[in-house]
Amino acid sequence: MRLLVLLVALIGIAGAAVRAETVIERMVSPGALSAGHARLESRCTACHLTFQRQAQPRQCLTCHTGIARDIATHTRWHGRVAVAQRKPCSGCHIEHQRGAQPIIGPPLAVLKQTGFNHDTMTAYALTGGHARTRCVACHAGMVRLREAPQACAACHARQDVHRGRLGPACQSCHTTARWRDLLPFDHDKTRYPLTGGHRAVACKGCHAGEQWHGVSTACVSCHVRADVHRGADGPHCASCHLTTTWRAIRFDHDTVHAFPLQGAHVKVACTGCHANTARPASAPVACAGCHTRDDVHRGADGPKCAECHSQSTWKVAKFDHAKTAFPLIGYHTRVTCVACHPKSVDTVKPGKACIDCHVRDDVHNGALGPMCQRCHKPTGFIIPGVPRIPGNRHPKMEGKGRPIDFPRSGLKD
Repeated sequence: MRLLVLLVALIGIAGAAVRAETVIERMVSPGALSAGHARLESRCTACHLTFQRQAQPRQCLTCHTGIARDIATHTRWHGRVAVAQRKPCSGCHIEHQRGAQPIIGPPLAVLKQTGFNHDTMTAYALTGGHARTRCVACHAGMVRLREAPQACAACHARQDVHRGRLGPACQSCHTTARWRDLLPFDHDKTRYPLTGGHRAVACKGCHAGEQWHGVSTACVSCHVRADVHRGADGPHCASCHLTTTWRAIRFDHDTVHAFPLQGAHVKVACTGCHANTARPASAPVACAGCHTRDDVHRGADGPKCAECHSQSTWKVAKFDHAKTAFPLIGYHTRVTCVACHPKSVDTVKPGKACIDCHVRDDVHNGALGPMCQRCHKPTGFIIPGVPRIPGNRHPKMEGKGRPIDFPRSGLKD
């Protein structure tokens, strides 16, 4: 009978324990919780399920979601160390020790046996200068080492010479070896690829004051002082100049239909015709617009120099005298234009008769009339049928000192 009463009492106590497990568990607690779990001292069910010891690890991971994620993804310490995969959390993190040992004591013993490799056991491999840094430099005052920040600016804010203007992604330009070591930046991936002389310019040459975003790509934004046109040609320097050097010009003057460059004009510097500005509309098209000082006719023949002269050189005339009423033959082909045309052909027309030009050479003083061609020819002024004598003089004019051969006035050497 007593045995039956004891059994009923035990069953009642067990049932009461199910309904008030906190009281029972608090009565049998092996010791006080650690400082991190002290707030759970009166909530045993936060970590324990009554009569379900195997559910305890699941209860731990319910709160420690970060570690649960590491184990599930096989990353960081708990996801990569085999002991964390095999043992429950209480196998390393022992609670209720009344403060005798820290809760993370056992893992330190595991580290001493297996060694800790930061590259394989964490999500942040140590390279360069980081491999020589002490643990406490990055994990200063941290109870949870996994919460150490990975952003460069979290540790190096005081060393940031950019003062946060470039954001926290220091690794996009810097290496972990030392701050001065920069990664090669590929400017070709930006909206302004560097070509020619721009490749040799220091970064701060265009990014003054470390302004890396919103920098103007217009040439004049950097080269306004080098603009010899002083803004007269606008901001589009690239329409004529190359990035190799300011003197490299790529303007195709043949596209200017009003005046394509030919002959000697090809070698003339731009400023030779465009003294004040390189704008095409400002340069004259007429020859006299640039060659007024070179005009030996002094404007007497008008501005249409191209009717006689070519663009190769001023000394070469392309006028075809054979198309006129007085074709040049004999010695006349060697006479300079101004010898017969001392004045503009537009105002003064020279006569066609020999005497019109050779009146001063007429040794007959007009006695034989103006028809010189009856005896003389332009190929030679010697009278046909009359033998030449020493001194090339006419027999009847001997001693008068007047040559009877074709005069040399106006002849080219």
